[in-house]
Amino acid sequence: MNSGIAIRRKNKIAVFRQLLSVPETTKPELAASLGLSQPTVGMIIDELMQAGMVRENGMASSIGGRRAVSLQAVRDCRLTLGIDITANHISFAVVNLAGFVVANQRRRAAYASTADYHRLLEQYLDEFLAEKGIPEEKLMAAGVSVPGIIGPDRRTLIRSHILRNPDARPLPDEFRGKPIRFFNDAESACMAECYSDESPDSFVFLMLSNSVGGATVINQKILNGLHNRNGEFGHICIVPGGRRCYCGQQGHYDAYGAAWLLAEKTGGNLAEFFKGLERGDAGLTAVLEEYLDYLSLLIANLILGLDLPVIIGGYVGNYLEPYLPKLRRKVAKQDIFGEQDPDIRTCRAGEEAAAAGCAMYFSEQFIESL
Repeated sequence: MNSGIAIRRKNKIAVFRQLLSVPETTKPELAASLGLSQPTVGMIIDELMQAGMVRENGMASSIGGRRAVSLQAVRDCRLTLGIDITANHISFAVVNLAGFVVANQRRRAAYASTADYHRLLEQYLDEFLAEKGIPEEKLMAAGVSVPGIIGPDRRTLIRSHILRNPDARPLPDEFRGKPIRFFNDAESACMAECYSDESPDSFVFLMLSNSVGGATVINQKILNGLHNRNGEFGHICIVPGGRRCYCGQQGHYDAYGAAWLLAEKTGGNLAEFFKGLERGDAGLTAVLEEYLDYLSLLIANLILGLDLPVIIGGYVGNYLEPYLPKLRRKVAKQDIFGEQDPDIRTCRAGEEAAAAGCAMYFSEQFIESL
């Protein structure tokens, strides 16, 4: 690609991203904010309007002189689908080009590598799209998040203890005539955080769901590691000879930090666990205290080894915001350098971050291909 074409493409992407980031704007405002000439912006806007990606929205307010035309990105002109598969649930999320989740749903379904399970997934998807009024023809592609190790081609499941797939096997590259790619669940949830403008450029992502995973992000890029296994924080041993992990080993953090360990105290309902805490239930308070002790041990080690902010997501992460001061104090007590206010945050993407993140992957690809 020659330099002139590359510059025009870069400018087009910049203009569209700026349009996506604001409710509305004008050509003069775009030119000023991006340091581009108004003729350049005008040509790009014409192209985007012809593609149905930008529309006029009346006249902008005037502070004197001729009023400019107000412009809006058509954020829903392209949509992407994310599917998060766990041992007991299927979650769907539809994301627009601005990275906003426009519809999501979670259904209970015990995973099985059978035709019946796949038919159930298709049935749930049809019901979800119909209920939310999402036209399937607007979906560009689908990302699928699974609790397992995915090959670099995004089309091979290397291993998943949770889904009982111990051996590598190929995965489809098409779903209902649309491209499909597969992602590790923690990586997917981390991608949702990476695409947030408020996230740091480098951080450790810790996903506390019914299994524990994570990712390391350096300069907005997720590290994969030599064997695509970076971020397997749930299998760090924190109690030698301790509780048995689902992988068969003892003392791994997953056996102390999985979300179901809290949910089982309130009949399998995690929301009820935290409601009980709000009511001052002494038994649940003691359970959380122990949970935070083990969590602080893991986080202290992650900070010691990586020296990065820690962002907590997953099912438990959705409820931890009120308990962050206590968690920070517990981590600070273990800091050999005397850090009293470690940078520990909760994920902004919400409960269905894994489904949303693998959908956002395709939105980003589309924008970068303009």
